[in-house]
Amino acid sequence: TGILSAVWSEKGGRYMENPAAAIPAGIDLEARRRRERRVRLLTRWIPAGACAALAGLYLLCATVRGFDLRIGLEVVVANASLVALVATGATFIFSCGSFDLSLGSNMLVSALVGVLLGRASGRMEAVVLGCLGTAVLLSLLNSLLASFFNLPVFIMTIVMMNVYSAAATLMITSFGQNSAVILPAAMTAHLNRTWFYLLVMVLFELFCCVLFYLRPLGRRQRFLGGNPICARLSGIRAKRLTVASFALAGIGIGLASLLLIVQTPTLSASSGSSVGMNMLIALVFGGMNMNGGPRSRMYAALLGAFSMAFLDALMNIFVTGSWYLQIVKGMLLSLIHI
Repeated sequence: TGILSAVWSEKGGRYMENPAAAIPAGIDLEARRRRERRVRLLTRWIPAGACAALAGLYLLCATVRGFDLRIGLEVVVANASLVALVATGATFIFSCGSFDLSLGSNMLVSALVGVLLGRASGRMEAVVLGCLGTAVLLSLLNSLLASFFNLPVFIMTIVMMNVYSAAATLMITSFGQNSAVILPAAMTAHLNRTWFYLLVMVLFELFCCVLFYLRPLGRRQRFLGGNPICARLSGIRAKRLTVASFALAGIGIGLASLLLIVQTPTLSASSGSSVGMNMLIALVFGGMNMNGGPRSRMYAALLGAFSMAFLDALMNIFVTGSWYLQIVKGMLLSLIHI
């Protein structure tokens, strides 16, 4: 660029054109860079090592306690698939420096719309279209409120989370029986298989990785999250990029709502209630930088989701009660931030 790098010299009270002159003698810059690279590489592999350790510990404890490993692993995949789909889509939102706390409520509303359409038409295609269409539309609504109406993102997501929860309760009260909306199990029985969960999860993960790493969309999102001012000065349209990020997150939410219906055709107000918080914890466990920017990692969602699923399965071997799991997850989340 022809611009000379400069550092501030406290001794002379001026900028120095030669940065090396400000470095104390005896410091090996190349050795420091090598140490920093090793630290970054080690930090990048820690989430994968933690996931492998939790998986190995679960397999060991389940074998010793006499649990059926096949059924246990099927439960792990089923639980991880919901969180992984939502977290993978949410990576687009977090990478560009934004966030959304209403993803879990969005998933429940989308699942309810899919169940109602499927029950009315008797076709599985209506369920799929209802889930995907509703999730994308609600995500676009959030992006419009945050981007074009300049509402604070934190306040907007909390408000919309409560709005979607109230809408779900109203739908269950109006169209359900015994506080639940039921889809005939025969419509989803052929899809309630582990291979189907893995297929949906892997295909969506590959689709997102292509966009995030190989297309300009992902590079612009990381640039926007790392330095919003420079991104805007470089010609990146932040509002349009934010809308695209929320739309892609909506696809992940729609797929997760479809799998929720396949797993439990009977939906209540508490269905999938923990997915939103588990998504945030999974991203942190997977090594995602919640501030966005160039260190955002798409695979963090997958690693974190399976880490959470193996942790849940491991805890269920020794204790019962979901509140134990929440305490452990909260403690681990605090330790990671510290």
